[in-house]
This record gives sequence, structure tokens and C-alpha cells, in this order.
Amino acid sequence: MRSIFLASLVAFLSLANVAAVNQPSRIVQDEPPITAEEYWERVRSTRQAIRESEALPGAQIRARLDGLASEWEQVDAVEFPDQSIVQVDSSYLAAELRSDPPDLERLQNLLDALLRAHEEYPQNVFTIQDIEPLRGILARPEFQWEPRQARAVEMPDWLAGIFDAIAEFIEGLAFSLRNVSYYGRVPLTIAAALLFVLALYFISRGLSRNLVREAQLAAQGGDADELLTSKGAIQRAQALSGQGDYRNAIRYLYLSSLLVLDEKGLLRYDRSRTNREYLRSVSGKPGVAEPLRDVIEVFDRVWYGFESVDEASYQSYTKHVDELREKKE
Repeated sequence: MRSIFLASLVAFLSLANVAAVNQPSRIVQDEPPITAEEYWERVRSTRQAIRESEALPGAQIRARLDGLASEWEQVDAVEFPDQSIVQVDSSYLAAELRSDPPDLERLQNLLDALLRAHEEYPQNVFTIQDIEPLRGILARPEFQWEPRQARAVEMPDWLAGIFDAIAEFIEGLAFSLRNVSYYGRVPLTIAAALLFVLALYFISRGLSRNLVREAQLAAQGGDADELLTSKGAIQRAQALSGQGDYRNAIRYLYLSSLLVLDEKGLLRYDRSRTNREYLRSVSGKPGVAEPLRDVIEVFDRVWYGFESVDEASYQSYTKHVDELREKKE
């Protein structure tokens, strides 16, 4: 439909440059030109003839379209009410009418678009001749005036002195700021370096404490985690909680819950698996998946999120683990 509309507009522009020219040319024609009203009436009659052709046999349709094309080939000029004559080119419409096989729907859409463009196009288009009277109006005396010459404003001496003093103060302040920024670079750099070193110290101190504790546990256990049973993990968690190391105690409680589920055949324990993989492996067992999700969420917050843990939180976590250890399916 869009291609038909674009083709229609091309046809409209090629058929008539109606009111688009500023100086309509008067040309001599062998055949007298048709009027604008006759031109658009011919467009309407052509559209009506195409609509009526839909009920005719193919041979009659071809003959009617060829006759319409011959009529349009004779249209080469249009005369407007002001007796100006505009030359038009009807070859595009004639070619569409002679197209084989004939496309009646396309022809109707083309002519409909042509008529719609004619109805929506503004009837009055202003030209250079339309604004000529405006020149005479603007030439009247009431529209003529001479611009006033601007007078130079002389500043009093006392006001000029105030402005000079302000300018000198600003210049001196800017000079002082430049000196401070230049000579103060070294102290500012040293202060920034000290702050950076202190920040690194406190950050590394907190990290080192966790790393030392984990290194101690690794030295004590080594690769023994793989040889642990659920009971062994519980015993190690109890030992760590007695020392106040609740964070690592929670880790072994979590490990004991995975080991006991493995011992019951509810999941397969593998150190390479992630927590989410454990949850997916028991997704078909809602009685196990829900408590395991609670245990994993607390472990993730404590172990990976470094959430602080006290004795009350540890005891609450122990109850969750005990409930999970009691699950059978």
C-alpha cells in the first residue's frame, strides 16, 4: 500500500505542477488545453470507469483501459481561471493504464491518492506578485524613521576608582591562590599519601585476620575436608564455636548438612559444585529444598558477605541445620 501511495504522489507531481510555479508560462498548443475543472473531472470519470470494469471480461477490460490511456495521452496542458496555461505530462498515468496484466486495484488507489492530494492541497498560494502591495505600505512616512545614535556614557571619576580598586583586589586574590596552589602541592601530596597508606593498613589488617584464621584451619585440616563425615564436621564446628570463631563454625555446620544429605542419598556432595547447583539437584524434593535454601542463604551472608555472627545467631543456625539433618526425603 505504501508503494502505491508513493507512486501516486510521483504521478501527481509529474502530471501537474499546479500552483507550484511562481510564474506560469503561457504556451501555444496544437490542441486547446482543458480547464482545471475538466482535468479533475476526467480523473474522477477515469476512476469510476475502472471501478465499473471489475465486472467485465478480461478482453473488455483491456479495451477500456487502452481507450482511457489514449484519452490521457491527448492531455498535455491545463488552463487555470487566470488564463495561465501549465504544461502537464500524462505519460505516467497512460503507462499505468496500459500495463499488462491490468491491475485495477492499483489504478484505483493511484487515482484516489491523486484526488486526495488535490483536495488537501492549499487553494491559495502566495507569490511574489502578492507581496508587491506591501512594499508601498512600508514606504509610507509613518514607517520611516532614523535610528538614534547611541551616546557615549562617561563614568564619574569616583565610580571608576571603585571599579579599579575591586579589580586590583580580585587580581591580588587570584595571585595569592596561585601561590598557595603552587607551594602547597608538596604538603598536600604528602597528606594524600599518608591517608592512602592508612587506608591500606586498616583494609589489609582486616583481611589478614581472616586469611590467618583460614590458613590455620587449612594447616590443621589440609585436604581433610574431603575425608570428613557429617559427624566429624559437627565436632569441628563445636570446637570452633567454643573458641568464639562462629564464622568458621557456621562453615562446618553447613558442610555437615551437605554431608548428611549425601549419606542419605538425597544429593551428591562435590566440592566443585556451587550452592545453587545443590539447590537445583533437590528441586524435586520440596521437603529438603526449602530448609536447605535457608541454610545456604545464611551461610552465603556470613561466609561470602562477611556478615557478623554472635552466639545467638550461631545457635539459631544450629537449629536450622539440625532440622535439615532430620529430613529423610
